[in-house]
Amino acid sequence: MALEDKHKTIICSPRNNLIVNKHEQYGETMLVIGGCKDSDIRKYIESKDVPKILVSYDSFSKVVECIDDKSEWRIVVDEFQYLLADSSFKSETELRFMECLKQFNYVTYLSATPILDKYISQIDFFKDIPYYYMTWQEVEKVKVIRQRTARPIDAAVEIVNSYRQGIYPCIEKEGVKMYSKECVIFLNSVTNILDIIKKTGLSPDDVNIIVGNSAENDAQISKLGDGFIRGRIPLKEEKNKMFTFCTSTAFAGCDFYSDCATSFVISDGKRVNTTIDISTDLVQIAGRQRFKENPFRKHLVFIYNKSSIEKSKEEFEYELQKKVNLTNAEIESNNLINDAALREKRIKDVCRIQKMLKYDESFIMYDKQNDKFTFNYMALLSERYSYDL
Repeated sequence: MALEDKHKTIICSPRNNLIVNKHEQYGETMLVIGGCKDSDIRKYIESKDVPKILVSYDSFSKVVECIDDKSEWRIVVDEFQYLLADSSFKSETELRFMECLKQFNYVTYLSATPILDKYISQIDFFKDIPYYYMTWQEVEKVKVIRQRTARPIDAAVEIVNSYRQGIYPCIEKEGVKMYSKECVIFLNSVTNILDIIKKTGLSPDDVNIIVGNSAENDAQISKLGDGFIRGRIPLKEEKNKMFTFCTSTAFAGCDFYSDCATSFVISDGKRVNTTIDISTDLVQIAGRQRFKENPFRKHLVFIYNKSSIEKSKEEFEYELQKKVNLTNAEIESNNLINDAALREKRIKDVCRIQKMLKYDESFIMYDKQNDKFTFNYMALLSERYSYDL
């Protein structure tokens, strides 16, 4: 609706592939992600009576700087639950984005899996914003088939090998057997995806690799050999490859069109350096297959090993409180440092460690604007949110 109405609109997304996918469906929109020039944004705005801009959360500030009269614009923040979920690893970006949103009077936050009420009330930014639920008369339920294993990546290798041998998932509908000859495998690591491709000997013709747009990812994929490149989500009329691998760039909001694909979710919850445990995104992943003709879209296979999702509430709260206590001690100690050289080193250490460990050990962060160490409550809420999900 926001892409087709008569209002100047900016649609913000947490994932680049989501807005790339929408831009391909709506060619008159402008896509603003990394590398887009300010002059191009201004030129587009001036050339359109009703401009429609698709932008990532990270690049939103660039668009804001190109708009003189902000009163005419409407903002749509799509998949806004990621403001909280992504705060486990890039809360500084989310906080900057929310600060920029304050410049606009008309902002709508949308999500099919919204932030739970108890978390909304704990985030000052959302306290005075009206909150509405939309209920649907007919909701299709997706059956999640859970399979716990000590080696989830090896399980993914077995899935690929089974498909290559012609051993497909099968269901019977009205007496007719139907086979799933395509699969979409959601993973939380580019490295894991590449390992599976190497172990199974897949060729470029077999596989579509949908990961974040970065030079690092492109370099890793190129090491697989000639013909391997970072892919994109096929449009409705385009053919799918037998295997599609996705990282979190495609979990939310993107549309897959296959008449026979099964979705597999592989979660290695023991990997600290992954951006987010994929188990928190099950609801989003379950809704990615759009063709009603696909009989396998109502099934999702979740393969996982032991992680925080199996901790008792008491275990989780005990470990979290230890982390909170450690954070408070760190903050107090670091803010008392008077030696300039030592303070500068602590600032660099905190920024580096949080970039590497993504608040896995502590919630401390450095507030550059106020020049002090502080508690990252968004990261704390994100950890609670992930556990509850």
